[in-house]
Amino acid sequence: MIIKKPIRGIFFDLGWTIFRPYTGDWKITAKALEFINLELIHTIPKERLHTVFIKANECLKTEVYKKEVEELERYINFYKTFGKMLPEIKLSDQQAEIIAYDRVYNDSNYVFYDDAKKTIQGLKKKYKIGVISDSDPSIVRVLKNAGLYDYFDQLTFNFELGVNKPSSLIFENALQGMNLPAKETLFIDDYEKNLDSAANLGIQSILILSKPNFQESSRYPSVNKLSDLLLLL
Repeated sequence: MIIKKPIRGIFFDLGWTIFRPYTGDWKITAKALEFINLELIHTIPKERLHTVFIKANECLKTEVYKKEVEELERYINFYKTFGKMLPEIKLSDQQAEIIAYDRVYNDSNYVFYDDAKKTIQGLKKKYKIGVISDSDPSIVRVLKNAGLYDYFDQLTFNFELGVNKPSSLIFENALQGMNLPAKETLFIDDYEKNLDSAANLGIQSILILSKPNFQESSRYPSVNKLSDLLLLL
């Protein structure tokens, strides 16, 4: 599997591509672990825990919203629902609000990969650079504080469109913003289903294996880390 040239634009996913969650989980943050006993969570039957997460995730349903204060309200409702459905963890509403505030406003929940900034800086010299990500409005602040925001020519977020990957709409919007033919663009993500949607539009796709225990793809080129992309271009 090779990348067909010319490539003029590169789209990046964010989570597990440019950065990872500090704890390895986007919702069970370091602040959450100050109030939630993880060993106790592990004693809860998986089916029940799955049901709880499904219900709590309804508070984070995909819709258009653009302000951090809206994001905060969504996460407050998420953690309150989580606590109410699992009374044995004894998570109070006040604690849920503290966790939610930290989830939204604490940049240290994001750990940028060591090679991320240098790789993006290098690629920016030759290519248009974009983002296609399911995230929250606070990610704009996080990228700015990390000194990466200004490297991107196009930023496509689910919270601005009201759809998540792998919806084709999010990729079509990204291509329109980049103003390049799909075949001259590249997309890097950690989920094959997202790569499938991009590939259906003609975007060339690469699987990144930064998430623990991920295996190489039989259908897409794979890289272990972002800087490996330089070897394929």
